[in-house]
Amino acid sequence: MSRSNGLSLEPVEFTYEWYRQLLEQLVALGYETGSFEDPFEDGDLLLRHDVDLSPRKALEIGRIEAGLGLQSTYFFLVSNPLYNVFDAACRTVIDELIELGHDVGVHFSTHQYWSQRPSEDELLTRVNAERSALSLVTDDACEPVSFHCPPEWATDQPFDGFTSAYEPRFFSEATYVADSGQRWRRERPFEKRPSARIQLLTHPGLWGDSDLPYPERVTSGIAENVGYTERFLTGQLLEDEFEPPV
Repeated sequence: MSRSNGLSLEPVEFTYEWYRQLLEQLVALGYETGSFEDPFEDGDLLLRHDVDLSPRKALEIGRIEAGLGLQSTYFFLVSNPLYNVFDAACRTVIDELIELGHDVGVHFSTHQYWSQRPSEDELLTRVNAERSALSLVTDDACEPVSFHCPPEWATDQPFDGFTSAYEPRFFSEATYVADSGQRWRRERPFEKRPSARIQLLTHPGLWGDSDLPYPERVTSGIAENVGYTERFLTGQLLEDEFEPPV
C-alpha cells in the first residue's frame, strides 16, 4: 500500500459530495474496505455507519459507496423511537443495502436498559435479544455490534459473546475517526497521517445534498421521521373509508 503523509481535504461540508471525495482520497491512498467479521489487517478501511436518524439517508450513503466499489457496515438502532426496523420502508432500505454488498447489524443502546454498567450476562442477554429481533428483518444480519453513545465502560475492550466495533483492535489500535456531533467542523478529520488500519464512523443522518449545521440537521431528521409516522397513521386511521376494528 502506498500512502502520502495524509489527505488533502477541502473545508468540511456535511454533503454527500464531500463524503464521496473523502472516500476517493482514501482509496487513492491504497486503503481497501472490508467487514468487521473479517480479519482487520494493514491497508484495511472499515466504513461504519450508525443509523440514528435516517434510514433513507443511510441508503443514499450506501449507494455512493457501492458506486465506488466499497463495502461498509450499517448498524441500525433496533430500540430507536424515531424509526422501526420492522416497518416496510425500513425493511426495504435494509434489503437494498445488503443487495449493494454492505453489512447490516445492531446499533445497541445501553441507555434503553441501564444507567450503570450491567453484568456481563445482562449485557449479553439484551444484545442477543436485539440481534434476534434484527434477524427477523433479515437473514443476513452480521454478528458485530456498535454501541450507541457508548458509556466509558463500553469502549476499548472486548466482550464475551459478541464483537464490538469499539474493541481495541478497531479503536485504540487503529486510526479511529468519527463525525459525531459534526465535530469535523472544529476537528478536521485526518489532520495527521492515518495509520495502516482505519475505522471511519459516520452518521448518515448528519449528511445531505446541501450542508446544514448540526442542530438544524438533527431537527430536520426528527421532523422527517415524525412526518412519515403522521402520514402513515393518518392514512390508516383517518381516511374516510377507514373502519374501526371490531
